Amino acid sequence: MFWYWWVLIGIAAVVISVVVILFCISLAIHRKIFHRRYNGNKYVRYFKAEDFDGLHAEAVSFLSDRGQRLHGFIYHAEGALPIGLILFSHGFGAGHQAYTTEIAALARAGFLVLAFDGTGCVASEGRMLGGFDQGAIDLRSALRFAAEDERLKGYKRVLVGHSWGAFSVMNALDSDVPIEGAAAMCGFVSCAGVIAQNTLGKCAFAEWGGRNFFRLFNRIRFGKFANYDSIRSLRKTEKPLLLLYGEQDKTVHFDKNGARVRDAVRDKENIRYLSYPQKGHNVYLTVQAETYMHETFGTISEQLKKDRTQASALYGAVDYRRMTEEDPAVMNILTDFCRSLVE
Repeated sequence: MFWYWWVLIGIAAVVISVVVILFCISLAIHRKIFHRRYNGNKYVRYFKAEDFDGLHAEAVSFLSDRGQRLHGFIYHAEGALPIGLILFSHGFGAGHQAYTTEIAALARAGFLVLAFDGTGCVASEGRMLGGFDQGAIDLRSALRFAAEDERLKGYKRVLVGHSWGAFSVMNALDSDVPIEGAAAMCGFVSCAGVIAQNTLGKCAFAEWGGRNFFRLFNRIRFGKFANYDSIRSLRKTEKPLLLLYGEQDKTVHFDKNGARVRDAVRDKENIRYLSYPQKGHNVYLTVQAETYMHETFGTISEQLKKDRTQASALYGAVDYRRMTEEDPAVMNILTDFCRSLVE
């Protein structure tokens, strides 16, 4: 029997070692992703209001949960009488000016658009991003600002977001500030889930363990506001929603996010769900624009591995108009839906 206890001790030691190693790996991943600012790529051209005829932008700022000041703009189209207000929530990696083409389209459709940079991103304050749950917190702060600001408070409010911004939108639906509805493009189910999928997804056990550790780290950071769950939020709400996904999405993996969301909301009459078999993560772009984006940035990435001094010239040669070509059918669905909520 003596050997039996040594076997058990050996097994326990292996299990504990695996758990400790996975914890350390998960902590390192979490810190690498969230314990930093995101200021975009200094070599990439991000369009501004002046790049679009008749688009005007008025600078605004407001405070979020920890007293950090968030900066953005109120966008409007020249000569258009606003019919409502859209609060636009941007994706991961850069601020809202990565979406100025889409913001311009929404403004031309008759909306005031309040778009801002999230905590720890580009123009806004914050030593670090902290976690994806911060996006929903910031969006709720933006809603409170819009409800009190003299320029904005008289308009019906609609939420629109992409990727991280879509996650933020889906988890701010129960805000204490009333909204008419929301549109979310390529949003993920949870912060812990999407990080585990993209970093530890090649091993099912590692993904499962990492997801639980990421949930723990989120709880430490955000307390009672941690670990928003998009499916739980969508099941609870009766607000009119438009959900758009690309079935070829490799950033927010469709099978683990878009497909799960589809199955969860298929019986909810207030939610319109659309997915596009040929599209990837940037569902609002043409297939050609997405292809050009991936091929161009992929080629640049490979070239920069050999010589980083070429960065300015390589990014300067990109055709950004071609890269941001919108799919008119998708954008018409989006703008028509938003109009239906306020008219």
